[in-house]
Amino acid sequence: MQSPERFEQTALPHLDRVYRAAVALCRRADEAEDLTQMTFLRALERFDTLQPGTNCKAWLFQIMRNLWIDRLRHKKVTGTVVPIDEETVAVPPQTRPTVWSDAEDLLDNFSDEQVIEALRRLPEDQRLTLFLTDVEHLNQQEVAEITGVPVGTVKSRTSRARSELKSYLLSYAKEMGFTGRNR
Repeated sequence: MQSPERFEQTALPHLDRVYRAAVALCRRADEAEDLTQMTFLRALERFDTLQPGTNCKAWLFQIMRNLWIDRLRHKKVTGTVVPIDEETVAVPPQTRPTVWSDAEDLLDNFSDEQVIEALRRLPEDQRLTLFLTDVEHLNQQEVAEITGVPVGTVKSRTSRARSELKSYLLSYAKEMGFTGRNR
């Protein structure tokens, strides 16, 4: 049996990365927090199965993915529960005038909001694959192991996700006047 101190040293440094991946998967902070907590609880319960020298981060992502799939299956059977106190009407975001006089202004106006919205539009499998490869910098073999698909599928998902992201963000960039060329 592994010691709790060893778990803290090995697994807990990946907490922020697992949470970010959970946010990318769930799209909601409260669900991501629950998924992260469940991931680390399951990891602690099964920590003795992690071989020394194994990629702990990839192991945690795989646990998270499996828990997420279980949760989706459960939701499919039981349906989605919406808390009574949850806001049901979306409030339109407050927009400020777009101003750019130099490259810094351009980057400031091209906010994370547009990137996040573009990511939300991606299918879940592409979003997770892109997150693991481009944000977490895992290699394609590791992503294949985490997602349970062949490396070729990881390559095609990554390519399709990047292409779709580019088209979503290019249209926004054109709309905002960030690009002078129409492609």
